[in-house]
Amino acid sequence: MDEQLTIKYIRTKSKVRKIVTYKEQEGELRRYHEEVAKFMNKYTKQSVFAKAYMPRSSIYKNARAHMYNDIFLKMDIKNFFPSINHKYLAENMYFEINKKKKISRKECYDIVKKCSVSDKGLPLGLVSSPVLANLYMKEFDGLLYGQIKKMNLDNPIYTRYADDMVISFRWAPDYRQKTEQLKIEVKRLLKRVHMTLNEKKTAVYNIGLSNHVRITGVSITRDENNFRHISVGRKLKNEIFWEAVRLYEQEAKDYAGIERLKGMYSFVLSIEKEGIEDCYSMKMKEIIREKGYDSLGQMIRALGDKYENNSSHG
Repeated sequence: MDEQLTIKYIRTKSKVRKIVTYKEQEGELRRYHEEVAKFMNKYTKQSVFAKAYMPRSSIYKNARAHMYNDIFLKMDIKNFFPSINHKYLAENMYFEINKKKKISRKECYDIVKKCSVSDKGLPLGLVSSPVLANLYMKEFDGLLYGQIKKMNLDNPIYTRYADDMVISFRWAPDYRQKTEQLKIEVKRLLKRVHMTLNEKKTAVYNIGLSNHVRITGVSITRDENNFRHISVGRKLKNEIFWEAVRLYEQEAKDYAGIERLKGMYSFVLSIEKEGIEDCYSMKMKEIIREKGYDSLGQMIRALGDKYENNSSHG
């Protein structure tokens, strides 16, 4: 591995992720990777089905695309970044760039090599990896959507958020058969690009039965009138509430915790826009009032103001 890089391990809820980072944020290698990302964005057209790492895209927009469908096939690509084949990536890069600008195969192979740390895969953490990963999957996305369109589904929608794929369509009596056909096609096309489907994370949802489906961290919910809205879910909102209470009551101010809390609340506000405290019980709302505030948002802003005042006096 290049001496300008280092490895960190980050524990998530389900696994430990290996992250490759730069020893120097202004180092030569990082600047090279930034130039690669700019070059790719300028001379290649990204997949229209890719919703991660794209300008003006978000998990909210990814979920919203599927909002008024009824059947959802959720799938995950197994070991996505580590499975990326360098030869296939370089050939795709050569083909895509030459639509706009002359480039040799050797130059493409050299770019891939300099944006990698081994003979296979792209490292999580390098600034060039997301745009290269989306380029890698562009042909797959197009071929898959072509197969989806042949199946005569009502309002078929396909999006891919990095390794998370969702295919949705309006209700059909044979939807289970349709989703099985789709899974077969996905596995066949993934094999073409040296990828495999994570069967454990493959699931089919009928929103008419479940009344909600979770897509890339946010939920599409359906009421009795078939009105749909997007929510982060009650679990996260309860977590924010009790974290705010903890931070308010503790003696020593946890400034990093306050910043994290503000970020979480802003995220929920960006998804749900308004009414995010409606799910709180009367007891929870009373706790907020006892502390002198009309809403949780007001209390969190007060915590933030205290943090900013103490920081400016520090």
